[in-house]
Amino acid sequence: MKNKTKLSQHRFSKGKFITPLNEILNSAGHKESWCYARLPEYLWIGLILDKYDRKIGLESCAIILNKLHALIPKLEYPLFSSILSMDNEKKEEFFEFIKKQLDNSIFAPLTILFTYSQNPIFNKCFFDSTMTIDDRKSLIESVLDKGYMHQSNFATDMRFVVMYFALTSGKWTTFKENIDNMNEYPNLNHRDEKMRVIRPSIRASEVASMYFIKQNKEYLIGFWERISKMSDCKLYGLNYEKKNYQANNYTQLLYEAFEFTSSLFKATSPLDNKMLVLLGMATFSYKNLMEVVEKDLFNAIVGRNVARLLIENFIMMKYLLDEESKHADIWTDYQFYGIGQYKLVLARSRENKNDLSKSHVDYALLEGLVNEYVIEETIDMDTKYFDNKGVRDKAIQVNEKDLFGLYYDYDSAFAHGLWGAIRESSLLKCNNPAHHYHCVPDYTNNQNLKSIWYDCVNVMNKTLFLLNEIYGIPSNIIKEVQGYEKELIDEKAQNNSE
Repeated sequence: MKNKTKLSQHRFSKGKFITPLNEILNSAGHKESWCYARLPEYLWIGLILDKYDRKIGLESCAIILNKLHALIPKLEYPLFSSILSMDNEKKEEFFEFIKKQLDNSIFAPLTILFTYSQNPIFNKCFFDSTMTIDDRKSLIESVLDKGYMHQSNFATDMRFVVMYFALTSGKWTTFKENIDNMNEYPNLNHRDEKMRVIRPSIRASEVASMYFIKQNKEYLIGFWERISKMSDCKLYGLNYEKKNYQANNYTQLLYEAFEFTSSLFKATSPLDNKMLVLLGMATFSYKNLMEVVEKDLFNAIVGRNVARLLIENFIMMKYLLDEESKHADIWTDYQFYGIGQYKLVLARSRENKNDLSKSHVDYALLEGLVNEYVIEETIDMDTKYFDNKGVRDKAIQVNEKDLFGLYYDYDSAFAHGLWGAIRESSLLKCNNPAHHYHCVPDYTNNQNLKSIWYDCVNVMNKTLFLLNEIYGIPSNIIKEVQGYEKELIDEKAQNNSE
């Protein structure tokens, strides 16, 4: 989390948190990014830096770029597409000069991308028959990997070379302090404290340069198309440990707690709407948790929907209790709000002309539930949040803002199929820079997610403790569920320390 912008440093406007950087610059699109648009143009510089010691590599680049400037004084940036576009005489002179300065095989890897049929002079100068296609491809992938992250030391060295060329050729002007930093940069080790200031200034200068470079789109498309087709995906995914956590011991305790509260309800308060609603909501959470255990959903996508449900139920229970004194009968209101949602679905089904008999929705059952206690004509259908407050507002009111912000929002991404959840759960990562480290659908179901169990136990216990405050659950059960949660916490702490 070091050097990361805090949420409080973002500007909130029209429902959107805007980063400080985007307050200054418009966000650069993928097609203008370092890795997509500029790395392929400067890959030849990366091959030099990769081949030699850093100091020698930077010195070699300076010598070669001075020659390039002498050949094409009007050239603003050392783009490889511009080098390949030079007239044949200058191109041959430049390549022969490079061969005298560097190892002859330095640019051999590029000959698999820039073939003889289209680039005969380049191939004549740098083709190396002793280097296999796989060797050349591997070298390109290695340099792409080292330079792909624009803030890496290797990428910063490449960007320094680019800005050195722009500076010495007079195409870029800057403050004296920046020029002094540029002169000092090649002689400093990346561990030097001064580099913490110099590196960002170089990267910022190179970012600014992209607004003055005319992209050679044909070159970029051709580069990525050729290199991506030459190599296979190197896939990997998440693989969290699967455990059962002796979950049956915990669910047995829950069973005993709900057996007690249900017996209490039937024996003492069978017509108590408040007790019915609270026990109904808590039991709904319990039954969802039981499905996690019985179906082994600890590391599954749908498990996160269960975690979300437990959180929302707990927040709603606390909210109803907090609002009880402000309503004539909030418990009945809450019931009819939910039944009104069922009535709305039922009403739509009656106007639908399709055959709904095979649907997972039992519309006949819905009709029975809607009309269970009163005729449906007396039930309104409210499409807003219950009590006109969203879950976040309810969470804040009952002092559960963290529970909402840290977990509910995250789990909601899975319930709504938002891209973050899709990316985390359903896509494998390709560890190949030639493929832009893209993602591939996990149709083989090879990866899983981190277990929901600790958080589910934590929220289920909060729910149980809430019921205990009102109805009094046997102390031995409360102590045992507390002990179970503590064991999970201790185990989690031990795993983190390891």
